[in-house]
Amino acid sequence: MRRPFLTALGAFLLISGCDLSNSVAQRPHGSSRVLMGPIVTSAWLPAGIDEFRFSAADQRTLAEFGLTHIQWLQRAEQDGRSAEALAMAFASQQGMGLPVYYEAPGYSPYDKLRNWATKSSLTDSFDVAVRARATALTARWGMESGFAGYLIGHEDYRANTYEALGRTVTALRAVDPTRPAFSVGAIGSYPKTSRFLDAFFAEGGEPNVFQHEHYVFEADVEAGSSQALRRLDHLVAGYDRVARHLRDRHGRWHAIVQAHAESRDNEPFYRQPIPAELSVQVGLALSRGAAGVVYFLYSSGTEQVLDGNGEIVQIRQYMGLVDNAGQPTNAWSASREINARLASLSRFLEDRAFLGGYEARRAPADEPLASHEEDLDLAFFGDASGTSHVLVVNRRTDAARTVVLEAVAGSGLTNVESGQVLESEGTAVTLPMKAGDFQLLAVR
Repeated sequence: MRRPFLTALGAFLLISGCDLSNSVAQRPHGSSRVLMGPIVTSAWLPAGIDEFRFSAADQRTLAEFGLTHIQWLQRAEQDGRSAEALAMAFASQQGMGLPVYYEAPGYSPYDKLRNWATKSSLTDSFDVAVRARATALTARWGMESGFAGYLIGHEDYRANTYEALGRTVTALRAVDPTRPAFSVGAIGSYPKTSRFLDAFFAEGGEPNVFQHEHYVFEADVEAGSSQALRRLDHLVAGYDRVARHLRDRHGRWHAIVQAHAESRDNEPFYRQPIPAELSVQVGLALSRGAAGVVYFLYSSGTEQVLDGNGEIVQIRQYMGLVDNAGQPTNAWSASREINARLASLSRFLEDRAFLGGYEARRAPADEPLASHEEDLDLAFFGDASGTSHVLVVNRRTDAARTVVLEAVAGSGLTNVESGQVLESEGTAVTLPMKAGDFQLLAVR
């Protein structure tokens, strides 16, 4: 049984097509204006960190990982081709997407679109200059099937650049309305957050994508502990904030998933999440309307952090999804399984709107599924007919459990991956879940 929407919404949808901007007007959050679209799985730095590493063996391992996208390459060359060009050729061959970052041929290293989007003072020639550079990028990459958009922002937390950002987006949209712009950052770090998002999410064309980064598994956070659960609370608070901001905007968001270990000056800083923690990050992101996930990070290696004078101030060592020799880690194997699951789930969600995600005990009373269980989240997806799918997320990462759900009388639930119809006793439905698991249920 589907929860009916207001008649006024049905009329609105008939007039405006698929735009669901008013469909959950009474909800506190929900990326409801734009449909989910195909679920994106991506990874940062897929070809090494401190050195470019992209051998045939590296490419086979990356292809087997099952991503839809890759992003962020070093400024490097191999056999007369840039790292970005080699990665683009790979992406096109494998049916993946690669947003471009570097400047077009013939321009200086300071002519990346990000350089223009972060200017604090603008001249009369700004818009013409940005359009010229965007046009050059489309000419350079337009024939590549892997050309998937433009990386124009990365942790750019100065409010005096928002005008430049907005005008860069406008110029880019005029040149290429079919591909999105991407920007990366932590939502809570932007001063005047709404101004930033207003500048970045332009109307019309392909929706731009904000990639929210937040890492919570510090080196001293023990897996499966009460502290780890509190860190997940903190993670979800950020996801909630992104969802609230995006609800009425023409845009999507991706969650940057912590998949790495990191030391700083030989002192452990982050630990690599266990498989259940990788899964729960992905599940919780989807439960707040994320249209994709980005693994940070794929490769292992060393980063030298420099000050304004070019002096080394910190050495960071990263362990990614593949080790320093490019061999898959346990985290690679666990994430590969997640990628395969997301590819399966995508076809059920891509034409649905996100209607809201909640701790299970705080789910709206008019939804078809509820629960009194702790450490459990429910997210609702649907269309003009109402809720069609419910995502259930088990926050506990230390052990499997069986959760009890309360379904509306007369409704039925089917696990979309297994095709299994969930058995019920009255309105009570039991659902076995692995540690950190997420399950998508179809409502009928």
